[in-house]
Amino acid sequence: MLACMLTFAFMISAQGGQGGGQMTPEQRAKFQADQLERYKTELKLNDKQFADFKKIEDEYNKKLQDARQGGNFDREAMTKMREERTKKIKAVITADQFKKFEELEAARMQRQGGGGNRQN
Repeated sequence: MLACMLTFAFMISAQGGQGGGQMTPEQRAKFQADQLERYKTELKLNDKQFADFKKIEDEYNKKLQDARQGGNFDREAMTKMREERTKKIKAVITADQFKKFEELEAARMQRQGGGGNRQN
């Protein structure tokens, strides 16, 4: 179903997400675009919500990439970034959509083994 917040995502494990290796920039961009489309469908986002959601996800993914490249990618930093992302998303979707978003995020975290240093 939804590989998700997150995605994002979101959305790649700290080890790269595909067989333990690093994704190429093209693979990462496709993965993130696919995740956004899943969110749009699963959450039934309207065009305005989707535009806002996409902006939040793009900012989040950029911060994750910068943290990884800068060597500042730890559990605490990841938790803070995820909380900031969730707060922003909550502000642009309805309560029912947010409930579904939380369900999708929980399922994603469970699939990833609940790792705190995994990406949304």
